[in-house]
Amino acid sequence: MLSTKKIKASPQSPTQLVSSSSADMIACNDDILTLILHRLPLKSLLKFKTVSKHWLCLITHPTFRPHHNSRAISGLFVRRLSDITNPKYDFLNLTPHSSRAPFKSLTFIDDPSGIKILQSCNGLLLCCSFRSNRLDTTYYTYNPTTKHYTVLPPPRHSSSGYYSFGVSLAFDPSKSPHYKVICIRNYDPELLDHYQVEIYSSKTGPWRPSGRPFVAASSVQFENGVFWNGAIHWVSDWGDSLCFDVEEEQMRDIPMPSGDGDVRLYRYFGESGDHLHLVEVYGSDNLQFDVYEMERDRSGWFVKYQVDLNPVAAAFPEMVRDRGYADPIDLHSYAFSILCVVHEETDEGSFMVLHLPNKALRYNFKDNSFRKLHDFAPLRSRVGVGGDSSLEFEYFDAYHSSLEFEYFDAYQFIESFACV
Repeated sequence: MLSTKKIKASPQSPTQLVSSSSADMIACNDDILTLILHRLPLKSLLKFKTVSKHWLCLITHPTFRPHHNSRAISGLFVRRLSDITNPKYDFLNLTPHSSRAPFKSLTFIDDPSGIKILQSCNGLLLCCSFRSNRLDTTYYTYNPTTKHYTVLPPPRHSSSGYYSFGVSLAFDPSKSPHYKVICIRNYDPELLDHYQVEIYSSKTGPWRPSGRPFVAASSVQFENGVFWNGAIHWVSDWGDSLCFDVEEEQMRDIPMPSGDGDVRLYRYFGESGDHLHLVEVYGSDNLQFDVYEMERDRSGWFVKYQVDLNPVAAAFPEMVRDRGYADPIDLHSYAFSILCVVHEETDEGSFMVLHLPNKALRYNFKDNSFRKLHDFAPLRSRVGVGGDSSLEFEYFDAYHSSLEFEYFDAYQFIESFACV
């Protein structure tokens, strides 16, 4: 009977020599190494940054773009309104695998008092210091994936009488590694409807005025800008809305769907997967509504999805508000808000993130199926009165239904290596 023995390869075996020479060839060839690194997930790249200074330089180079869906939304940061002194954030994971929250609150060395998120744009967050006096506001760009941030210089004319109505981030990594920040400020303290655009560029630096002052109605929501298709878009409570083409530096009107009244009752306005969406809900008992999408040329809107939340209300009766309840701000009979419309690569996977009392749901557009994503802590926060911690009161939101978040309180988390 033949005996078998395990043959142990010697240090000079041909197999090991070939393997070693192949590894050396890849390690010495930046083109091959970069091609391999391009196809790795971001979590692996974060670890591989520590392999060597050379690998760190390759991965963090401004032109390095991983081969993955750079617009895929991994989760949502939602700001808790009950934390009125230092913003706290819940994290809604939108991926199949478990994921830890990147942060629960933000503090930077330059501003330890607390940081507020203003906008999310393709992997970067535009933030500001949490101060009541907007003249003293400091703005930041922050990458939650790499944990890097940059302090922006104060906008021009940030002196008494001049202040910002809205600051928005414009960043498209498929076109450039650089970003721009758009500030809408008052042109003259005496002219309330006259505005001036200022632009900061991460490539060229300082703030500069763009074009002539323009006139806009007070109904334009400059504080909630959305970047899509090369322009910042602002919705208006009535009439046409506005957009600012970042490259051409021109302000344009954009049409809006016709509503049931003079005042627009929009419940969502946001971008996902390079698509711009709008939701308007009219009627106190309306659980059926349309999700609009903007035409690529901005000529108008079309109905992208039709939604029926009656099955959701049947499964979660806490959505139904007390008939004796009356809120002068929100007359809807059902407590829900839309945190995000997520456009996937195929329409079959596209969904909407709903906020119900104390929870978040994932609602699939194709088959109207839904499932719970997250349980929120009860909306109750002890807040000191007049600086005296012995005097406290229970804070509840205006809805009296633990409905704490609206769409402008939710910010997309997109994994990115973009430099700030």
